[in-house]
Amino acid sequence: MHLNGHKSAGAVVRVALGATLVLVLTEFIAGHLAHSLALISDAWHNLTDVPSLVLAGIALYLERKPPDAHRTYGYQRAGVLAAFVNALVLLAVALFICYEGYERIIHPMPVAARTLLVVAITLVINGGIALALAHGRQDLNLRAVFVHNLGDALSNVSLVVGALLIQYTGQSFIDPLLAFLIAGMIIWTAFGIITHSGNILLESMPPGMSLEQVAKTILRVPGVREVHDVHIWSLGSRTHALSCHVQVPDTLVSETESITRQIRELLAHDFGIGHTTIQFGHVLGPGKVSLYMPEPAPGPENGKS
Repeated sequence: MHLNGHKSAGAVVRVALGATLVLVLTEFIAGHLAHSLALISDAWHNLTDVPSLVLAGIALYLERKPPDAHRTYGYQRAGVLAAFVNALVLLAVALFICYEGYERIIHPMPVAARTLLVVAITLVINGGIALALAHGRQDLNLRAVFVHNLGDALSNVSLVVGALLIQYTGQSFIDPLLAFLIAGMIIWTAFGIITHSGNILLESMPPGMSLEQVAKTILRVPGVREVHDVHIWSLGSRTHALSCHVQVPDTLVSETESITRQIRELLAHDFGIGHTTIQFGHVLGPGKVSLYMPEPAPGPENGKS
């Protein structure tokens, strides 16, 4: 299934929500009947998909809203915030699964491997959801849901393997080991999303960009003698912005329009920066080509008082 904009993504999210609720109910019932911690752990893992999908749907709705007088950049970070919250939920679930796995090792219980195997094989829903969302991975919000469901699908594979091992070896300790494996996949997923979304919320440099490289690109524009006070950040998972101070020879204001247009075209083409704010200043004489950032304000942290 291909995603054609946010409306198609929203439809996939709604279908995924209904399918996930059915999946969770099935796993909880089968897990208790089979005394399988791995299956119950996977059910808890899948249960976190419910608020995750709800948040993703709300974020997709908000991202479609245009800017207004109070939110001049619009609601593009709604999806980033949803991804950040979903990742925190994933971490909490992983810790709970680890605790339950430890308890099961201390107090082992027999596992009905055949029930576990039958249920695990039928858990193809997560794989279908992940496949449907695969084309929306550039959006951090959809990426969080995609990776979440991909992790669910991989955990289903581990359940099948574990059920076969338990059936042929009779070793029930394999069940909590599978729970630890699922928890490890959740933690790995969550940290990646937290790092990416946290960088956007903190207005850090977008991944794959270099401040010096961007500034040197601006210096390639004829007439630009100096660029400084450069700031680059992300408005959303795929929308980047820049502000800078450009020094040009003493010239007419109308002549800076051409420079502005060339800078914006270069930044959009080379770095995908679509929102730029450029302040012009002038230099007398030939000037010099340089790049510098403003010095930090005096304070205790840099040894001044």
